[in-house]
Amino acid sequence: MLRYPRNPLESSCQRLKVKVDDTESTKYFMCHNCLKKESKLLVSSFSDVKCDCGSLMKRKIEMLEEPVGDDGVFVKRNSKFLIYDNLTVRRSSPSESIKPSLKLGHKKLENPKEELLDRKKILSILKQALTSKTPLSDVLLKKRESKRPVSFSRVIGSSGSKDYLEIKVMVSKSKNKILFVEADGDFVDFLATFLTTPLGSIMNLKNDKLSCCLIPLAYILKLKNGKLSLGSIRNLYKSVKNLDPSWFTESSNKSLLNPKVAPHFGCERNPLLIASQDETSKCWYGIREEKNEKGHIISEKKMISRKHNMLKEPKDIKLLGPRSSDEARKDGVGFIKRPCLFAVSDDLELLQMTNICSTPCKFMDNHLFTDLEEHLVKIRKSRALNLLRASLTSDKGAFTRGLSFLLWKWRFQRLFPCSDFLRRKKNEKEEKRKRRKSYRKEKKKQDEIIVEGRG
Repeated sequence: MLRYPRNPLESSCQRLKVKVDDTESTKYFMCHNCLKKESKLLVSSFSDVKCDCGSLMKRKIEMLEEPVGDDGVFVKRNSKFLIYDNLTVRRSSPSESIKPSLKLGHKKLENPKEELLDRKKILSILKQALTSKTPLSDVLLKKRESKRPVSFSRVIGSSGSKDYLEIKVMVSKSKNKILFVEADGDFVDFLATFLTTPLGSIMNLKNDKLSCCLIPLAYILKLKNGKLSLGSIRNLYKSVKNLDPSWFTESSNKSLLNPKVAPHFGCERNPLLIASQDETSKCWYGIREEKNEKGHIISEKKMISRKHNMLKEPKDIKLLGPRSSDEARKDGVGFIKRPCLFAVSDDLELLQMTNICSTPCKFMDNHLFTDLEEHLVKIRKSRALNLLRASLTSDKGAFTRGLSFLLWKWRFQRLFPCSDFLRRKKNEKEEKRKRRKSYRKEKKKQDEIIVEGRG
């Protein structure tokens, strides 16, 4: 599931002229015994999942897709657009081509040329778009922009919130970097969602709800209502949001702005990056009739479909997930079996902790024990976003980059140990002041009640 996650917009992406997503098409399987009886039918997108009857679901069956027109995939075929170097998209018109050019300091258009984009170039543009403000120039003109440092939020979030995961961080004092973290299955589940969650959906979440294998690019931009800084992707997201909906095929602009996690690829135990799961898991099993020009039936075939009116004698079936034996009734809650404990390197490499190997020497990098420092860290939603952005924008050091503000805080405390003591004293004094104020307010209220009672 994690190595080959499903694309929630798979059927649309397969119709693109250049197929960037090369993941294998989803296959469907049913139980041979239940098919004979045609009762309590279940279907799974994974082979060898155990059916409710106890048999394995091995019988491959075809999904009948809804017929689509020839009017384009996401935008209508005859639509014309201008795409700027920062991936801002505008409708093609003289005014739209002149104003932005003047704003960028260009007085005239020189040496226009045609460029053919293959899969390799498109993927290169996508990679540059995560960190660069000029991805088109970087790839097409080979003007590689020096990567700008990515800034990370210091917002911790509400201390009273229960939506957090706790990890143990091992720091090298001499190098001021995180060597590895110790975490349980819940945190590893959170990391696993980096692989299954579409990046475009996160941008619609509000600030107070902040919560590469295939990572469709529209989920992360939904966070912070489209204001999450992620190279040029933010400009692309905002352009899709602002373009006239009539230029898109059906409601494809909505699915681009908020792609959901594919059915059964969600994680209920992840309290940080909460992405809504696609609930279109209802299917029907029935007969597909193929007719000739005269309307005579020339063949019949048993298939499944998400549209009951496309089949003859349709029977309701449920899409079964692979993560638990009772998943016909309840979705799986995580990716990792419990109980478990993992060491996670700074580059997000996982190592399961065992009794034999309780110290992850592999991640120690020959550091002396005297150079190590241990901290307990609560990963709330803003810090979760920092880790996600760090993992997307760099090949190394996701924890060191995503939690860099904590590293500098700890280093300052080592250099000036009194500062932490003074800060605690100040906080204690402030807490006492608040308690006294609350006590006086409560006492005044009680005195007023007593006076009213005597009156």
